[in-house]
Parts: sequence; C-alpha cells; structure tokens
Amino acid sequence: MFTLMKKIIYVVAALSFLISALTLAGQDEFCSGFEEGYKAVKGDISLVRLCPLAPLTPLGSTDYREGLKAGMAAARG
Repeated sequence: MFTLMKKIIYVVAALSFLISALTLAGQDEFCSGFEEGYKAVKGDISLVRLCPLAPLTPLGSTDYREGLKAGMAAARG
C-alpha cells in the first residue's frame, strides 16, 4: 500500500516539475517580448518596467507576441 502511495507521489511531483518548467520557459519568452514592445514605444534607451506574469497564451499566438503586446500597452500608459 505504501509503495503505491510513494509511486503516486513521485509521479505527481514529476508532473508538477515538468509543468513548472514549461511555464517558466514561456515566462522568459514573454519577458523578452515585453522588453522589445516597451522599447518600441518608449525608445531603446528607456528604463523598462519589471515584466509582469505571463497570462495564458491564446491559440494561434506565442508567448513572445503576447509579451510584445503587453509591453507596448504598458509603455503607452
């Protein structure tokens, strides 16, 4: 009984690690896009705000593209 519980715990831990790794990869892409979008509006020498948490990416888009849109929106006000 306890070995089955240990296996279940290991599987759940591995899946949560995988999901968090994929989420962080998307966050990096989002922040790169955010920085580019912010600088596109404010200029290359401007001080870029801290990158917000990436929202869920809609189908047909990318994390980078959503970051671009968020960065431009943040720079406009």
